[in-house]
Amino acid sequence: MSTGVEQDGADKAAARRLLAKIRTFVADQLSDDEAALFAALVAPGVARAYQDDGDVQGFASDVDWRPGALPDSLAEAVRDGGIRVEGLADD
Repeated sequence: MSTGVEQDGADKAAARRLLAKIRTFVADQLSDDEAALFAALVAPGVARAYQDDGDVQGFASDVDWRPGALPDSLAEAVRDGGIRVEGLADD
């Protein structure tokens, strides 16, 4: 039986592994223009990681991201590709 502490440790380890893989992917697989688009795509999640719990979601003053920062070409490609994020809701 795993405890909450063990699960928290596993989640942290998985997060570190994921970020290491993302760094490698960006450095080794993406051109500069693709890396810039990838950054725009993941910016909301990164911004959320830095926002204070007291901030209203999407209005943290110390992050440099806003909804309009996603390039139109990337937004269109995401919509056309049917890409959706599911299972991350807070409820």
